[in-house]
Parts: sequence; C-alpha cells; structure tokens
Amino acid sequence: MESIPYINKKALIRNELLKCAKAKTLRVLTYGEFGKRVEIPARGPWKPILDLIAHEEIDEGLPDITFLIVAKRTGYPGQIGFKPASPPSAAQKDHAIKEIQKVIDLYNPGSANPYAGA
Repeated sequence: MESIPYINKKALIRNELLKCAKAKTLRVLTYGEFGKRVEIPARGPWKPILDLIAHEEIDEGLPDITFLIVAKRTGYPGQIGFKPASPPSAAQKDHAIKEIQKVIDLYNPGSANPYAGA
C-alpha cells in the first residue's frame, strides 16, 4: 500500500467525500476544487487512491463515493468503471448516472442527480 500516492490522506479524502455526499446541496467537485480541500494538486495522481477508496466502499456494500469528483473539461469522473473516461462514452455516462444515484439514495435522498441531463 505504501506505493499508493497520498495513502496517508486516505481517511481525509474519504471523510471529505462523505461531507460532499451529505451536504445540504449535493454537487460534484472538480479535481482542483477537491484537491484544495485535501491539499493534493489537481493533477494528482488521483487514480490509485481513488481506486482504493472505491473498492473499499464497494466491498462494504456501499456506493462508490469517488463519483463525486469530476474532470473540469467533461463534468464526469476521469474514470468510470475503473476505465479512463476522457471523454466518457455514452455507456460510461449511463454508468455514472446510476452510480451517483446510489450515492444520492443513501446519503442525500431527494437531491438532483448531477449527471442526469448533462
């Protein structure tokens, strides 16, 4: 695990993602916006730590809260379904809509899906 950049910030990253998920108005944050919250540069590297968090959440039967971080250029996560999404395919966009809805349903029922209609 020591080879994962920012492993020492895993708890902070997860806690900040949960704050975003439970915020009064749910909204996604760009890598730059989220990076300021956890003191990680916008260019990361984000993939290893976000993959770890995503797998841990899924393994616990929880929704993947990493869908709350998006690329500024596309408005979608930089990877969807653990595959690059730059830009996301139609299937990846559909997957993102479904995954963020699981986050909404658990942590913020009634919030608008930020990917629906995007």
